[in-house]
Amino acid sequence: MTADEDNEWLQWVKLSSVPLKQLGHDDIPIGMASGCFVTYQGRKFILTASHAVKLNSSGWVIELGPDNRRGTEFYRVARFYYLSGINRESGQIVEVDFTFAEIPADLESTFYLLTPFGAMSARQSRHVFDLEAVRNPDIGERYAFTGEIKPSTGSSGLVTQPVIYPGLRYVENTGSYHRFILPVPHPGHDDFRGCSGASIVDTKRNLVGLVSGGIIDSNSILGIALSGCKWAVDFYCKDIRPA
Repeated sequence: MTADEDNEWLQWVKLSSVPLKQLGHDDIPIGMASGCFVTYQGRKFILTASHAVKLNSSGWVIELGPDNRRGTEFYRVARFYYLSGINRESGQIVEVDFTFAEIPADLESTFYLLTPFGAMSARQSRHVFDLEAVRNPDIGERYAFTGEIKPSTGSSGLVTQPVIYPGLRYVENTGSYHRFILPVPHPGHDDFRGCSGASIVDTKRNLVGLVSGGIIDSNSILGIALSGCKWAVDFYCKDIRPA
């Protein structure tokens, strides 16, 4: 890639994930995660990591973007669907770190990209992936993810810091997960809190997984292997559920 192509890709990576917030009393944010939009069989879904949007938790919303009257506009997710599997060795039921929810087909999440001098560019829509086109990662390709971390309370409400990690290197598949080496030393789990569920993408703008967790000792992160989870969304669509 040329320098201009690389910069264009990084600007696009900023649009590849969708911020999620958990609202508590008086709609004050008490939790945060990331996700990504996908379409499948004419429907639209939000995908994320189940450890971030825990089973039986409530108040989860998709951040849609700036609103002139209320500051930030949200869409409240009615219900997430969770997966479980069976450990072949122990026979025990284990949770699969993947969850999804159907959302309106016309739902959009937008934000402003900043220019190098801090001025706001035109509002841009976050990317919507095709779940049919999800791929497994390849050795030799570069990968990236983005999310929002380090929440704090400011005069306008919850303030977060956007972060982007380009240059991830795929090393192996461990069954339910893909493992990637970080391009910099692992900063610690607190510096990734809020990125769980973020889309992991390659330079060809393919979706290959969702951020699940980090391993400090091996300077790596694990990404949920979406190729092994698509069946759940397919089953949902075939179970005669209304659009």
